[in-house]
Amino acid sequence: MDLFRWLRISGGERYVPEGPPGPVVRRRYRFSGVVQGVGFRYEAKFVASGLERTGWARNEADGSVTVEIEGGADRIGAFLLAMEAVPRFEITDIQAEELPPTGREKTFSALY
Repeated sequence: MDLFRWLRISGGERYVPEGPPGPVVRRRYRFSGVVQGVGFRYEAKFVASGLERTGWARNEADGSVTVEIEGGADRIGAFLLAMEAVPRFEITDIQAEELPPTGREKTFSALY
């Protein structure tokens, strides 16, 4: 399971949902802490693409990273678990906001 290598932590592997992805939702997350200059946007793209989610990740002027992600709710939960498990990130806070699904994106992008 190389795709989910980032889910492996010292206690074992995290659960990755299988089967239908559930109802489509869109969420905006704002990650604070040491999340810029550590490959956060690119890891978000890798993880979201592996989970077949769409959306984007963007650095903010205050040092945080904003992510909008769309797809099945259970796989979005797996996205959060994966991002929190990356040892080079020091996430101190995650703010979440529910948004209406747009269906506009076909992939997940790292924005500049």
